[in-house]
Amino acid sequence: MSTFDFTLLKSPLADAASLMPSIAGKKKILMGFWHNWPAGPSDGYQRGQFANIALQDVPKEYNVVAVAFMKGNGIPTFKPYNLSDAEFRRQVGVLNSQGRAVLISLGGADAHIELHKGNELPLANEIIRLVETYGFDGLDIDLEQSAIDFADNKSVLPAALKRVKDHYAAEGKHFIISMAPEFPYLTTAGKYVGYIQALEGYYDFIAPQYYNQGGDGIWVPETNNGNGAWIAQNNDALKEDFLFYLTESLVSGTRGFTRIPADKFVIGLPANVDAAATGYVINPVAVVNAFKRLDAKGLSIKGLMTWSVNWDNGVNKDHVPYNWEFSRRYGPLIHGSRLSSHEEGNAIPDVARQQ
Repeated sequence: MSTFDFTLLKSPLADAASLMPSIAGKKKILMGFWHNWPAGPSDGYQRGQFANIALQDVPKEYNVVAVAFMKGNGIPTFKPYNLSDAEFRRQVGVLNSQGRAVLISLGGADAHIELHKGNELPLANEIIRLVETYGFDGLDIDLEQSAIDFADNKSVLPAALKRVKDHYAAEGKHFIISMAPEFPYLTTAGKYVGYIQALEGYYDFIAPQYYNQGGDGIWVPETNNGNGAWIAQNNDALKEDFLFYLTESLVSGTRGFTRIPADKFVIGLPANVDAAATGYVINPVAVVNAFKRLDAKGLSIKGLMTWSVNWDNGVNKDHVPYNWEFSRRYGPLIHGSRLSSHEEGNAIPDVARQQ
């Protein structure tokens, strides 16, 4: 299958980064993206500043961390922006030793990814090289805008990922494949459906972005006394209903959306108002109640994702810290108990935790 001699890349001694922690079964995940570039003075949508965080210092609530991004002309690649390869791998190993997975995320909002037929093996080789160099445990597809269906991306990327997953399965390891599509691309004719179909049986979870979509949303015929209603992503008054109905639609394949199994479904939300133009959840009870409603219908989902870990510890334009609001709020919801990363305060109360 491969003409690349991967034995040349393997460390002579197994280290912590050689582990590929499991997220299988009923294990819930809180996933956060990690920025591989330094903060500017006012990068946020509200002119705030994200925090520069060492990978090893990401709070333990985040049991899946997606490193952003693998990109570039030709075969996309990755390089740590401020660390040696060995130090970056060591930090990945710190998380792996705690049972946390570290993915490499391919794409990003501004990435031009252009793959052509014949790139399947070179791309698979490059992904495996990155895994062997840095200890990544999987790959997250985060193609946006024109990159989603540019050139032969839709066929080359799934083919390469299948090669990689099969390569590690032969070693007794589980290589994670995930996706983070913007939710409008998940309608039955949406741009991401091809990736989902091509990777059926291979992908581990999908974390749709429930943010930066303004007034886009979902039509729910049975609401409004049977007259139906349009529930928009940026309608804060109906946030709980938006979260519930859109998720219900996606995990059941109804209301014009393609189906993603509930046990492979993760809701993506912004960490705060600086992390996204729209989509921030003002009252966390909306998230808690949406989860409870899904549970009550037998549609319990896999967890939550956020853009991003760095924004979660950023500051607003007045330099007031966001102080890990997202992981404080939702860590207890996902994991069922508080972890040691944070103090006891500022988390959702016990009564609001997922039952």
